[in-house]
Amino acid sequence: MEELRLSVKDKQDARMALLRYYSSECVAHSIYLLALAITFLAFVELTPHVLEFMTSFVFSTLPKESVIIAILSLVASSFIISFVYILGRTIVWSYMRSAILGVKPKESEVTYDPDKITLTFILQLHEGCLDYVKKKHGFWRHFYGLRTRHLALVWIDLFIMFLIASFLFLYL
Repeated sequence: MEELRLSVKDKQDARMALLRYYSSECVAHSIYLLALAITFLAFVELTPHVLEFMTSFVFSTLPKESVIIAILSLVASSFIISFVYILGRTIVWSYMRSAILGVKPKESEVTYDPDKITLTFILQLHEGCLDYVKKKHGFWRHFYGLRTRHLALVWIDLFIMFLIASFLFLYL
């Protein structure tokens, strides 16, 4: 507990450290969005070649339209899910970056495992910031702790919806 008795300068340094961390997360996620956009444009450029290869060699026994729809649905759903997820995380980190400037540290009920994590002022600040963002920006809080299985489930749902919609537009 002695670690929590800090001077004003130490507390300000902890805020600055979290501000730098949140800012670096915003920059990293922005770069992820840029990389995703570049990948998408590269795939758009290579789409005719990829579709020709897939319909001629890999899935040559299946109807060409079905293979094209399946591949484009798979790629479109993957890019949409990736874009929304990374954009959501970028927004959450930017909200946390803004909140750290004036949020109060979480005094009680900090959730941590005493065997693995030491209760520090930075942890209390981070938990306070996270609670503030979760309360103030309800929708975006889901992107902070989104589990991979939930993201995969949404991706599969979107892929199936694209497949159904594409087949309906093709055959109706």
